[in-house]
Amino acid sequence: MSDTTQRTQWSSSLGFIIACVGSAVGLGNIWKFPYIAYENGGGAFVTIYLLAIFLVGFPIIVAEMVLGRHAKLNSYGTFKKLSKDNKFWKAVGLLCIFSATAILSFYSVVAGWTLDYFWNSLVGNFSTMTFENSGERFGSFVGNGYKQVFYHTLFMIFTAFIVLKGTKGIEKAVKILLPVLGALVLFIAGVSFYNYGASETFSFMFHFDFSTITKHGVLEAVGHAFFTLSLGLGCMIVYGSYLPSNVSIVRAGIWITILDTLIAVLACFMMYPIIFGTKMEVNESAAILFTTLSVQFNSLPGGNIIAALFYLLVAFAALSSTISLLEPVVSFIDETYNIPRKKGTLIGSLLVWFIGVICALGNGASDFFSHLALMDKLDYITSNWTLPVGGMLIALFAGFFVSKKDIQAEFSQAELTKFYPLWNICIRYISPAFVLIVILYKLGVF
Repeated sequence: MSDTTQRTQWSSSLGFIIACVGSAVGLGNIWKFPYIAYENGGGAFVTIYLLAIFLVGFPIIVAEMVLGRHAKLNSYGTFKKLSKDNKFWKAVGLLCIFSATAILSFYSVVAGWTLDYFWNSLVGNFSTMTFENSGERFGSFVGNGYKQVFYHTLFMIFTAFIVLKGTKGIEKAVKILLPVLGALVLFIAGVSFYNYGASETFSFMFHFDFSTITKHGVLEAVGHAFFTLSLGLGCMIVYGSYLPSNVSIVRAGIWITILDTLIAVLACFMMYPIIFGTKMEVNESAAILFTTLSVQFNSLPGGNIIAALFYLLVAFAALSSTISLLEPVVSFIDETYNIPRKKGTLIGSLLVWFIGVICALGNGASDFFSHLALMDKLDYITSNWTLPVGGMLIALFAGFFVSKKDIQAEFSQAELTKFYPLWNICIRYISPAFVLIVILYKLGVF
């Protein structure tokens, strides 16, 4: 490691927690969670989700932070060091790097859409848009290769600029992004309540009829509990590696899961009044954020400003995630090849940018790239394979292959007595078993 890459630390436990929450919060919170909660009965589903997040998500997020802080290296270096150079486990570390690179390459393209919709909403270009032509406008936009590449490039520049400054840059950015994001969620939820009413939303969210929960709903809850915390990517391993030894990992993990879940639930209160009040047709695709919702917001008094704030909210959520996706890639280049952070950030960003350009051009801008369909393929591979497999292997590695002494060294004495036994059972058996079930479910076994 060069003298320019000496390992820095988070300035405080608060900075670390906010950075991790920023990593976890993204489009999954703003649209994915409200959608699956809507599809699976509301309050009863949320209850099962909360149980799943503390049995599956929480133990693995603690495991990633424990591994990272103990090794004080990136995900690849962590597996290499703690496995004593075992080839299989080093490959798992590389799998994490691949997942982060692949997801960021297409996620930044989608994140770039928010910038276009923010600007066009702000200047009033969507004021006359209707339900009939909103889909046509969106299709025309994603099929415009120049615009796709431009916004993707812009988003990568923002991300790289923050990551370039290391933990200090990430902390400063998320300390602005997260509070503003929370304020925007609350403001837009208030607008939704005022214009569409809240009675149906509260009835739905506090309806605990567990007889409506299906096997599909339970597996959706478990799956999202895993994916929402950015697990299996190595992000939390890297963030944990910057964590001072006097910070409680268990307490930090609890706060991260609570705040991430809170934002997801608040997003429901933001979306549901619109859905119930307008009888909006709901589908799983995030494209609905750029079609139906853009028309709904613009139909309100001062709608262009409200719509602009909404897309700014989604952009902030996306940026807090892209930062955490680039950091594992940069730290890997930095520490593995002894390259200073400035050069490592440039190399990592250009690699992701290039793959993202191919993804952007594959949305209809070019016949060749459209046939390649790289964005869809990377989304499928990461969602169904590399992320859950990586998360399951991280749990097994922490539970069975790292020495008990090394793991326990990262727990405080109080935590060792109160939390370690339960965490150890979860990380060895419960979490990997549930993640395996989710993998089999996604593959159509169930």
